[in-house]
Parts: sequence; C-alpha cells; structure tokens
Amino acid sequence: MWARLAQREDVPEAGLAAVVDGLLPGDEGFLPGWQEDVFQEALPGLFGRVGERELRDRLIVASPRRIPELIRQGLLGPLDVPAVLRCRPVDGELLAALALHEAHRDLVLGLVGSLGHQDLFEVVLAAERLRPGSDLSRLPVAPEWLVDAVLRRGLGLMAAKLGAFASVNSGARAKGRYWQPSGWPSWNTVGMVLERCPDRWLELARDETLGRVAQHMLLDCVKTEELPDEVLAACVPALVLPEWADLPMPGKSQRLRLQNIARRVNLHPRLKELATATAPLRETAAYCVRTGGLLHTRKLRDLPLHEVVSLAHDLALTSNDAKTLAKVCEVVAQLPRPTAVERPSPYDGPGAPTPKGLLSDDNRVSALAALACNPYLDRRLVSGLLAHLHPAEIRWLRAYDDAVPAWLKDAAAQHKPSPTQQQEVPRLLTDEELDSREDPEAVMQSWLDAVKEHRGSFFDQVEYAVLGSRHRTEALVRQVRAHIVLSYYEQPVAADVLVRVCGDDPARWHAVAEALGSKALGRFDETFGQFIDRMAAQPA
Repeated sequence: MWARLAQREDVPEAGLAAVVDGLLPGDEGFLPGWQEDVFQEALPGLFGRVGERELRDRLIVASPRRIPELIRQGLLGPLDVPAVLRCRPVDGELLAALALHEAHRDLVLGLVGSLGHQDLFEVVLAAERLRPGSDLSRLPVAPEWLVDAVLRRGLGLMAAKLGAFASVNSGARAKGRYWQPSGWPSWNTVGMVLERCPDRWLELARDETLGRVAQHMLLDCVKTEELPDEVLAACVPALVLPEWADLPMPGKSQRLRLQNIARRVNLHPRLKELATATAPLRETAAYCVRTGGLLHTRKLRDLPLHEVVSLAHDLALTSNDAKTLAKVCEVVAQLPRPTAVERPSPYDGPGAPTPKGLLSDDNRVSALAALACNPYLDRRLVSGLLAHLHPAEIRWLRAYDDAVPAWLKDAAAQHKPSPTQQQEVPRLLTDEELDSREDPEAVMQSWLDAVKEHRGSFFDQVEYAVLGSRHRTEALVRQVRAHIVLSYYEQPVAADVLVRVCGDDPARWHAVAEALGSKALGRFDETFGQFIDRMAAQPA
C-alpha cells in the first residue's frame, strides 16, 4: 500500500511523511524477499516529491546502493551531498555519477584529492561504463577535467613514493642478507590512466614536478610502438633509475638496478639508437658492475645458472665495455652442456622438430647469441666456441633470426661439425618402431645415456618412455630413478621386482614399506637399481 501511495501524484505533501515512515524499514531492516525491492522502486518517485531535508536524509541513509544511480538521474542534488557522504564511502561509482553534473565539479575535484592510487582508475572506468538504457551508438567518455584530476592525483602520489624511496631503504645493512629494496612505486594503476592521454605525454614528461614520475611510468607502462621518438627521448633521464644509485648493499641493489634497466631497453629497443641515451646507459652499466662487484670471480662462481644467464642478457643490452663482455662470455661458455633428445608428441605439427623442442634448455646458446648482438664484443670469442656447442645448439643459431645476429647465423651455417658434433640426436621410438631395430635395448640405452647428466621434466619423459616399452629390460629399469619406477602405475614394473627380491623375507618387506613411507624416498637421485640393492642388503 505504501509503495502504491508513493507512486501516486495526488498524495498531498502532508501525507508524504507518513508514506516515508511506512516504507522505511524498522530497526531489524527489511524482511527477506520483496520488501526492499518495492522500496527501491518507490525511491525515484519519492525523491521527486519529498523536499523536507530530514525525510530526504532518511531515504538516502536507507538506500546507499542506489545513490549513484539517483545522482545520475538528477534526483539527488548538491544539498543532498552531505547525507550521501555520511552514509556511503567515496568510490569510483559515486565520483563518476557526481561528475556528470557541472554543479558537483569542485566537490569531485576535492574528493579525487583524497583517493589512494588503487582507487583512481576505477573513477575513469565507472565514468565510461555502459548503463542500462545507454545510447549504444555513442560510448560514454569520461570528462576531460575528471581524467586530468585523476592523473595528476596519481602522479602526485607516485612522486611522493619516489621521493621517499631512498630514505625507506636506508640502514639496510642492519636488515640482514635477505634484504631487498622496498618502496619502489607500483605505477600500473596510474599508468593505465596515463596510457589514455597520449596528447599529454610530452608535456608531463617535461614537467618540473611530475616529469620524473611520468618518465618512469611511460617507460614501464606504455608499449614502445605507441611512444613517439620525441616522447621516448624525453624519458631518457629516468631510464637508468638514478634513484637506485646510492642504495645500500650494492651487490644486490645494483644487480637489480641493472636488471630493470635492461628490461626497459628490451621493451624499447630504440633507446640504444638515441644519442642522448647511449652515454648514461653505458656509464650506469659500468657503475653497476663496478660498485656491485657483479663480475668478481668468487661471486660468479657461486651464482646459480639462471643468474649467470640473466646477467649475460642484461649486460649484452647495456654494456659497451669489451673486457666486461669478454669475461661474461667466458663464464657463459662454461655453463653445463645441454641434453638433446627428439621426443615425438601427438601435438607436434608438420615438419621437423624445432631446436628449442630438442634441447633440454637453451640457456647457454641464447646467452651467447645475446652477447653476440652487442657490437663491442670481440666476435672471435663467440665464433671460437662453435666447435664446443651441442649439435642442436648449432641448429638453434641457424634457426632463430630474431635472436641471432646475421654474422653469427652465417658462421653457424658455415660451421663444419667436429667429431663430437657429428652424432645424431637420439629420437624416442614407439614399440612398433623398435620392433624393426636389431637391438632395441641398445637403442633405449642410448636414450638414457643422452640424458644421464640432466634432471627435470625433460629427463622424466625419457625414463617414462623406457618404462612404458615392452622392450624394456631389467638392466634398463635399474638405471631409472627409484621414485619414477615406484610411482609408475601403468604397468607393474616395480611390483614384479619387489616380489622377486623380497620374497618371504619380512625384514625386506618392512624395509620397503619404511622407505616408501618416507617423504624423501631415500635419495632423490637414487636409481631403482640402487634402491633394490639397498633393500636386498637388509639383515634377515
């Protein structure tokens, strides 16, 4: 009844207070079901007629979710804003609705200045969101003044974080060996707003107050093909991360700095061609190497393989020091030789397998190719290593134009394989293909020999191929790692051997149960043969 009365235009103003009282929920709120829906349907009509401040405020408090929609419809005006702000947090939906009306501009500008950077992009998204009943022939566009306010607020917040970065990381020596630089701004959210304003990029990059932040943001958040040369050149001062120059623990901080600089150069290759970028880029790379002791012999010796490869790629992009590049090239040449096995898959396309598909990893050859792209490296250092590469690595150099300089690709094409490089890459065969071979066991032994120095999913594939073949022999199975054989369920490989070895000896069966119950299954690299011998050695 109250809802119908609220929608009638002939209800006198004297009765509106009773209608509002009848529609508003009690202390317990709306009952589950239809009551709240009826109340929400009555709101537009009520706000169109109710003028008394107290009644309007009560309706606003009872309908926080509908407030943005009511503002967009013009049913809530400037006099209603205090009640709105008391009952609803300031978010993108509310600000976008207020921004539709010029009367709220000053209020919106003030509220945007109170938002955190995570909430800023939501303001723009909400302003451009399609609503029920929207004109689909013309997509909504956020007001230019709103986007500008959001962008400047975001840049200001990022500038404050950038200015505090050095002080946040002071005294790091007392924080221990696991310290990492913290407090570096995360500009992705604000960067999405900046991406939408290409006409402002050059102006902001040259701004005295916000320029440095805008430069960082453009380099990290905007695709290089979208950045005009003039804008990219204006971003050069931020390229080398000058804020990182005096951070403590240079062995760690300068390595991270070099890594981030190289990432930017990789994202924007044109930087290497800009005359204004060349000098600071090379000087900073040399500073990072020298101050961080990145090429100290002991430090290089202790570096994990992936760190050596990463350092080689980073210096290939940033350094112009021939001695530095030569030392890195020497370290890369000493990386472990990869394994190569051809592993047919039902998902393979037509044609021969790619070199990447053959190799257990392409860390070494990709690092050498990256260094070879640097014009300051003595080419003979790389070409002299061709005789020591795996045959599949030579094929890698011949195959990938985008990663290999032309001179090295030509050298690889003209390279005559050494005796050790003339061996064929083993190929995993099906049982039907093995049937036609004179010695299937020898063929499968060549698979295991090819990967005996390797670990990982690549190695597992070969082991499973041996276990799944009806041509397998006990000698082959003994060479497979114990945890692979013991967890293989498609055929009773392990069960058959255990029954034969343990027999009716309870001590051996107990030892097997104890070993299988341990988390480590003995030693991870222990072969099945070693496991069986250990079980057989248990005292009766």
